Amino acid sequence: MSGQVSPIEYKLGELRARIDRLPVRPFPVSWLVILGIGYFFAFYDILTLSFAVVSPMVAQLHMTELMISEAVSATLFGYIVGAYFVATISDYWGRRWGLITNALIIAAGSLGSAFSTSPAVLIASRFVTGMGIGAEIAIINTYVAELTPAHIRGRMVQFAYLAGALGFAVTPFIALALIPISPIGWRYLFGITAIIAVAIVPLRYLMPESPRWLTIKGKVDEAENVVNRLEDYVKRKIGSLPPVPPPLPEKLLTKFPTAELFNRRYGPRLVMAILFWLFDYMLAYGVIGFAPYIFVAAGFKFTSATWYIGLGSIGYIVGALSMAPIADRWERKYLVASAFSIATLAVFLYALAVHFSSAVLLTIGAFLGAFATAFAVPAYTYTTELFPTRARATGFALADGIGHLGGAVVPFVVYLVFNPLKPLSTGVNMFVLLGVFEIIATLIVLTGPRTTKLRLEQVSG
Repeated sequence: MSGQVSPIEYKLGELRARIDRLPVRPFPVSWLVILGIGYFFAFYDILTLSFAVVSPMVAQLHMTELMISEAVSATLFGYIVGAYFVATISDYWGRRWGLITNALIIAAGSLGSAFSTSPAVLIASRFVTGMGIGAEIAIINTYVAELTPAHIRGRMVQFAYLAGALGFAVTPFIALALIPISPIGWRYLFGITAIIAVAIVPLRYLMPESPRWLTIKGKVDEAENVVNRLEDYVKRKIGSLPPVPPPLPEKLLTKFPTAELFNRRYGPRLVMAILFWLFDYMLAYGVIGFAPYIFVAAGFKFTSATWYIGLGSIGYIVGALSMAPIADRWERKYLVASAFSIATLAVFLYALAVHFSSAVLLTIGAFLGAFATAFAVPAYTYTTELFPTRARATGFALADGIGHLGGAVVPFVVYLVFNPLKPLSTGVNMFVLLGVFEIIATLIVLTGPRTTKLRLEQVSG
């Protein structure tokens, strides 16, 4: 590399290589907690609307079934818009400012949802909330990946996700505590997100910038300060550091980040990632957004259905903890495919639960579905790894964001397939269809490149 590039470019490559030579986690657990809280309120908020639609909110706001679908879709369309625009900001102005912007957007949208006085206000507020959530997931994964050595990248993303798994796991119980005991319990359900989002802003302000992002902006001194900080942390834990591996080249950011993605190298990766997320999100949001509604329509009481789903949601924690030890041991795309296969089994069990009116099958299906969701976190890591640092957040946002069109479309698929007057047969059909979507997602992700334990510059070229 030294004979092909300028001394400054060599120095920047060396700084990136110094991160990858670190043998252990190079930052305190508190950083993972701060990022994990973002995961928590992102996933907590994703679930809130699915419980709010079976609360007094629908009657109080005079919402029709079509308006409910529009509210769900508004969140996802907001996700797509916000993921792209805020992620582009983070590629231009830094990961830290992107994380701060996300939290403020989520707080504004959640507050608007809590104080909604009409379907229009709720739908608009859900759009704003979705903007923040979309960017949140994109930038958290980008930030962790860029701060972490290659050999533990998947594990660190998994640990950051643990708080998100907790958000998924506790939301049904929070809904059980708030919705049945108060006619405005659904407002408190939304308000919790706003409180958490505001509280996280000053903590994120104290986080350092991504050193890899600083290198592709040519900010040598700032990048070196952060890398020194990471190395000092590791030295305090283990003493001396191993040798620095050979630096790898990485182009500086010289044009609009999106323009970096539409070429023969990254274009096919972007299409592949969009498609597997598209079909995966059709299952995910079909279940998250409408499983309680379908089960209640099929004869389960709200409290019973929510309790069974809540009991099954323990699977989020089990899945997250199960993936952590193997996240960097098996090839990433195979881990994702295995998680998608478990999700397919889970949704087929939901279909059987509706057909047989079985609480046991519902609970097992909920557990496996929750387990698969947490077990599939390598899909986030994998998407992050596919793109270069100069457009990593944008690439993730486009893949994950456009993929959310699957989640935005699925409420209307439910509207067409599921008939509340025939809940047993159409409920079964709906869950089977969602399983077919996940099988397609599994086949698509298997076509992607290998990334596990490779340095980001090796994967991106």
